[in-house]
Amino acid sequence: MPGPLGTMGGIRGLWSVLAEISDAGEREDLALVAVALQVHFSDRRLVRERAIVEFMAIRFGWDPSRTRRHLEALVRRGVLRCARDLADNWAKAFEVLDRPHVPADVAVEMAG
Repeated sequence: MPGPLGTMGGIRGLWSVLAEISDAGEREDLALVAVALQVHFSDRRLVRERAIVEFMAIRFGWDPSRTRRHLEALVRRGVLRCARDLADNWAKAFEVLDRPHVPADVAVEMAG
C-alpha cells in the first residue's frame, strides 16, 4: 500500500508506470522519450516541446506527431508535467516529475 503523498512511498516511478503498459512497442517508445529527457536535457528543469521534438527527429528519425503523442502519454501517466510558457508564445514545456537512476549503458547510448 503506498504511503501518504509527499513521501517516497507515494511516488510512482517511471519504471513502475511503464511496467503497466502491455504493448511492448509503446512501452519502449515511452521509455526512450523519458530517458532522452533525463539524459540529454539533464541540465534543464523545463524543456520546451520544440527542443524535444527536434532531438527525437534528429537522433531517432521520429515524426513530430509521434514525439508529441508520447509526451502527452507520459503527462497522462504522471511521469511528466506540462506547462505553457507565456514568454515564448504559450509554447509547451515539460518537466520530469520523477528522475530515477538511468543505467550507465543507456546514458552512453543516448548521449551518442
